[in-house]
Amino acid sequence: MNYRMKDLLRRYGVWGIVQRCWAKGWSLLGLRVERMHLMAHMLIESEDDLPEYRELTMEDFQAHREEDPEWFTPLKMKKLKRYFIVPGNRAFGCFDEDELIAYGWISEQYLGYSNRPLQECDGYLWDDYTHPDYRGRGWHLKLIKIREKELMRRGKVRALSVVANYNRASRRGYQRAGYSLLERYRYGTRWGKPFLRRRYGA
Repeated sequence: MNYRMKDLLRRYGVWGIVQRCWAKGWSLLGLRVERMHLMAHMLIESEDDLPEYRELTMEDFQAHREEDPEWFTPLKMKKLKRYFIVPGNRAFGCFDEDELIAYGWISEQYLGYSNRPLQECDGYLWDDYTHPDYRGRGWHLKLIKIREKELMRRGKVRALSVVANYNRASRRGYQRAGYSLLERYRYGTRWGKPFLRRRYGA
């Protein structure tokens, strides 16, 4: 079993991989559906010993894209540029010497780069990433705590995050950090026409 397959099994599990395969199959027939979990956690002051980190710029991503080209594809780089354009979006990252090993985004106004506005008291965590060589060392939880700290600095009371239904590792990581399910929803396109269905069960 190659490294990539092992990584997919660790992150998604067998059922998660099956769901992704089904989704790709349906997309070939013109139906694209994503099932998402909206997670929420009330922010409280923490005594956690956090690693050093700093706010990132697009130049940081450009400088480190060759360290993981399977993640930092040309399409991903275009998306990152768009993320910086949206007001309230900020990225924070951790380094091992000169290598970017983990990063994550916060949004103060929207659910990521979508047009769904947040309540004034809410902040949003999204686009979590850990370099493959550093996975399994607790960086996901550290990134959550770092960004919660940054949200509290900005006067936020609650943190939200959206996790794909198939992403077992990410969902469990947020649950371990104290997040609970707030909402489930589906979105996608039917033969080119977008749709959104919220709250099909909590």
